[in-house]
Amino acid sequence: MLTVYCIPGMGVDARLFKNIKLNKAEIRHIKWLTPDKNESLASYAIRLSKQIDTSQSYALMGVSFGGMCAVEIAKHLHPVKTFVISSCKTSDQLPLKLTFWRSFSLYKNLSDSLYIKGALLVKKAFGVSSGEQAERFKEMLNAAPKNYFSGAVHCIMNWKNEIVPSSVIQIHGTSDHVLPVRKIKNANYIIERGTHFMIVNRAPELNAIMDKELELYL
Repeated sequence: MLTVYCIPGMGVDARLFKNIKLNKAEIRHIKWLTPDKNESLASYAIRLSKQIDTSQSYALMGVSFGGMCAVEIAKHLHPVKTFVISSCKTSDQLPLKLTFWRSFSLYKNLSDSLYIKGALLVKKAFGVSSGEQAERFKEMLNAAPKNYFSGAVHCIMNWKNEIVPSSVIQIHGTSDHVLPVRKIKNANYIIERGTHFMIVNRAPELNAIMDKELELYL
């Protein structure tokens, strides 16, 4: 049976994938680590990859920040497929608004609690639409490792990547307000009205796409 290793979005955990049900594939979850000071995204992703059993065939699935990590892992390892969902496969797909934060290094001085409060304030931009989803979102953010957020943001702000591994399958939504679709070039699949949170609320469509892409390997 093929194993699919799932990497969630920044600060959230395995609960993000509760609606992902793949045919004949075993789902395993990558757990976040606290980034080292000024660690690059590439270095951080390689540390995460130590949780993968590479002795057997496997695929990767990454959402948002997790998708960026999945791309970096795929550059060094050999997954049969790398699903990049609501995410970027190269650094030029990141929105221009990040340039402001990068220029002033404001993100380095914010505490975990401020990051969590900020994410909850703009939860609708992530596509969190119901009270149940909002509560789950809050619980996941509060379960992140200590001193995680500023390091993770540093990884994104300083990410430089132009290489797209052949295993990458990019899936993006037209209503993603965190990573706008206008910056996403040559995505393999576009989900109409899909939000940044579509891994939760558009899971049946994503399941069908991934089952189709993995059919040869099951």
